[in-house]
Amino acid sequence: MYYRFELEDFKAKKGKLAREEKRDIMLYIDEARLEADNEKKAVRAFANMINGRLSRDSEGDSAVITLPDYANSQLYIRAVKAE
Repeated sequence: MYYRFELEDFKAKKGKLAREEKRDIMLYIDEARLEADNEKKAVRAFANMINGRLSRDSEGDSAVITLPDYANSQLYIRAVKAE
């Protein structure tokens, strides 16, 4: 099964992340598609793919991912079956 990801929220410290970088990250998430057995595995694979740290608060199809390479920005995403 293929999954796509919806960005629910994007938190970055003010002035730490350029507007262009934020836009590029949002576009990347919008275009990303992964094959996985279930939503939880898709979220984990996505975190690995973008070199992010998956929060322990993540559950099932939703997750919080911290991006150390981008001023420790936090992504709040949800895995959805791609059609």
